[in-house]
Amino acid sequence: MKKDELTTIGLTDEQAAQVFALHGKDITKLQGTVTALTDERDTLKSQLGEANTQIEGFKKLDVDGIQRAADDWKAKYEKATADFESVAAACNYDDAVKTAAAGINFTSVLAKNAFVGLLKDKALKLDGGKLIGFDDILKQAQTDDPSAFASDKPAPKFTTPITTPAPEVTKEAFAKMSYLDKLKLKNEQPDAYKALREAK
Repeated sequence: MKKDELTTIGLTDEQAAQVFALHGKDITKLQGTVTALTDERDTLKSQLGEANTQIEGFKKLDVDGIQRAADDWKAKYEKATADFESVAAACNYDDAVKTAAAGINFTSVLAKNAFVGLLKDKALKLDGGKLIGFDDILKQAQTDDPSAFASDKPAPKFTTPITTPAPEVTKEAFAKMSYLDKLKLKNEQPDAYKALREAK
């Protein structure tokens, strides 16, 4: 995933940076899990290799006992491999869900979390890192709860009202003004008020 891809689908540079930050945190966490499982699998592979070496050395001894030990080691290895593959598949799916959800404008974090939860519950198939059937689920969710999704249309812009400049007040006019008019002038045009007071 590249920044250009995110900005192409309508995200601002700031939003794209936030997506990368969140994505980076998730990748780091998942890489730690994958590394731990890979280490465990490699350890079990090494132990299986040692067990096979011992089996070769004990072939003349209790064949049934050795066979049971070999089967036990084999079962441990197969379980570790299956666990690793399961975690890797879950990581790939979570990454695909987060990438797909990053391209959608939600009205709130809660709306986004609910949609991500829906995608996880659906357990869609992956094809090249993309969720098969994602568009159908998105359309249905937009139909079921349109208030969860922000509009793609830009918000209307309001202009400031046109104001006419206040007429210039002369020294003579200032001298004839009532107290309330002078107070109004002081509030609306403090610089003009100060200049006229000092000009007395």
